[in-house]
Formats: sequence, C-alpha cells, structure tokens
Amino acid sequence: MMRLFLVRHADASFTSSDDYNRPLSELGKKQAQLSAAYIQQNTQSERSLIVASSALRTCQTAQIISDHQPSADLYQDRAFYEARVGQWCDVIIEKSDASNLILVGHNPTMGFLAKHLNTSQQVAFSPACVAQYHLEIAADGLKLPAQYIDFYIPHAN
Repeated sequence: MMRLFLVRHADASFTSSDDYNRPLSELGKKQAQLSAAYIQQNTQSERSLIVASSALRTCQTAQIISDHQPSADLYQDRAFYEARVGQWCDVIIEKSDASNLILVGHNPTMGFLAKHLNTSQQVAFSPACVAQYHLEIAADGLKLPAQYIDFYIPHAN
C-alpha cells in the first residue's frame, strides 16, 4: 500500500511578469517548511518520490519538501503545470513502487484529484495544504476509493 500526499504549492508572490515564474513569498517559504515537516513526520521509512510541476513556485515548494526527505528522488516536469487529473493518476500508477509518493501541483487540480481519489472528501486546497491517503494500486489501475488519512493546513505567520 502506498502512502500518497497531495500538496498544493505554497503562497507565491506576484513579482514575476508571468504566472509560470512566480516565486514563493516569504509566507510561502514558511508554509512550505511547515508542510515539509508534516510530511516528514508521516512518511514511511521506505522509498519516497516527489513529483512536481516545474513552475517556479511549485519547484521551490518541492525542493523544501525534498530537503526534509534526504533519500527521496525529486522529479519535476513542465507537463504538470497544466496537468489534468488523469495525468496525475497515470503518474501514481507509473510510480507505484514508491512507498511514499508526494505530488506537488496547482489549484484547482489538486482539489479535483483529491475528489477523484476519495469521492466522499471534497477538499479545498489553500496554499501548502497537504492531503494524505493510503492507496492500493491493482493490475488494472488505482483501487478507489483511496483511504483518506488526514488534511494538513500550515499556519505560518
């Protein structure tokens, strides 16, 4: 059984001329640190993998999480900047050998993915929120619904 974490990137500033290159704000850096510590406390000791959009704010959030998961592999791809739920599900299936899979993406897609994984849980992702699940993957795909574990909201000042 996989432990799955869905993470929305932390708070980003509007200092860039385009959405893709928006960096984390100071608040966002604090939020990402809190979420990273939460994930670290809740991961299993086996293999961890972090998959993220390559948008700057998402890369920065994923890197902060990675800093708390020294043995984790970090994979970033521009395709996840505008990925749909089906693309994220494909990644979950493809990376099913990971004990801990941490997906770092954007809103509203992370909320839609959470709804897809467990239809009884409607999740609104504010910056740096983390939804945690246990998920089985069968030969023919995801075994749904995923078991909802927790929802973490970082409170940074």
